[in-house]
Amino acid sequence: METRARTPIAYAMCGLAFSGKSTIARLIARELAIPIVSLDAINDERGFDGGNVVDDSEWERTSHIAMERLAAHLAAGRSAIVDDTFAFRFLRERCAAVAAAHGAASRILHVETPLDTIRARRRANDVSRARMGLSDAVFDDHVARFQGPEPDEPVIRLASPEDLARFLEEANAGPG
Repeated sequence: METRARTPIAYAMCGLAFSGKSTIARLIARELAIPIVSLDAINDERGFDGGNVVDDSEWERTSHIAMERLAAHLAAGRSAIVDDTFAFRFLRERCAAVAAAHGAASRILHVETPLDTIRARRRANDVSRARMGLSDAVFDDHVARFQGPEPDEPVIRLASPEDLARFLEEANAGPG
């Protein structure tokens, strides 16, 4: 039986803070047996509280570190998920360029969660402290500046559990 090598894929998680990206990224990583490159984890390593005020230049450095880690996975022939908001098109294009430089494909996994649901999750987290919080000022700025994927970008919309199940079925079945 002949096995065909799959083209590695850089999956860019995209969506507002508290939309469920990290939870979905962990599920996809487990299901597809691929690594996650988390910008929050990189900020933790660097000693930053990414949920509040981190200077844009420091976020930029964190993004470059993430792209270096993504490049290492792709160079080794492994797909990987980058867990970030990818709130700006130039960041998604940076990820796609890294993928292309390593002969990999890229896909944006846009987690579409209603704003009311996100606000409820933030309120619940303020009580539980299950994860790093996010100040109202930072969150409001994030929402105001967020640039969702455009129709010409390679986006897979994840707005429901059915969307996620369909994505996983196709990712497990198809080439690259």
